[in-house]
Amino acid sequence: MKLIAVLLLTAVLGSCTAKNAVLNQVIDNVVANMKVNINQAGKDVIKVPDVDEDWHQKVLFITFRGHASCRDGTAKSFASVKRTGDATVTTSGNRAIVKVRLALADLEVNFPHCTLKANHLFTVSHHLNIKVNSNTIDLQLSLNGKGPQCVASLDHVILGQFNDVKIDSGRGLVHKIENNVIHGAINQFHDSIVGAVDDILADAVRKALPKLDLCSKISH
Repeated sequence: MKLIAVLLLTAVLGSCTAKNAVLNQVIDNVVANMKVNINQAGKDVIKVPDVDEDWHQKVLFITFRGHASCRDGTAKSFASVKRTGDATVTTSGNRAIVKVRLALADLEVNFPHCTLKANHLFTVSHHLNIKVNSNTIDLQLSLNGKGPQCVASLDHVILGQFNDVKIDSGRGLVHKIENNVIHGAINQFHDSIVGAVDDILADAVRKALPKLDLCSKISH
């Protein structure tokens, strides 16, 4: 009896693994089409808001003040989207819901022109590179209906976590001040970047779905 139970469990697990592999492959095809659509739409690189921030930094007993500005910034590599987790599917009546976690493998923000001024002391100008090393994207699709009446649609695609931001501006007190200023500015225009990314990804998904016939490829 134990042998039969083990064999049955092995068969069930094998079936689940095979279904997961098929589902992941379907989502990988969606992601591959998203990449193509993003590049074709010229949306792999977008403009970001300028930075204009007054700053102050206390060193020992002295408070330094000044202004930081960065111009002509771009965020890039939205076509680096990839699947980072296993896709899942749940059913409710004639509706199947597919969920999967994605991420941008190489999200960067670049400012070719940044100037940091300390009142009556110095002015520093240079290029600034910002890397976002941790981000998550939640994708949810719906398959509504059965057979020929089935329609695949996008529920949402949302850039969630936007963490582990690394700023490459150099070392020393001047660059430490600049890093603090830029981190503050990023927090301010975080929502505008996330909103733009969500729109780009959503458009790419909607263009991909009609090409892939998910209804016939995902059991529901």
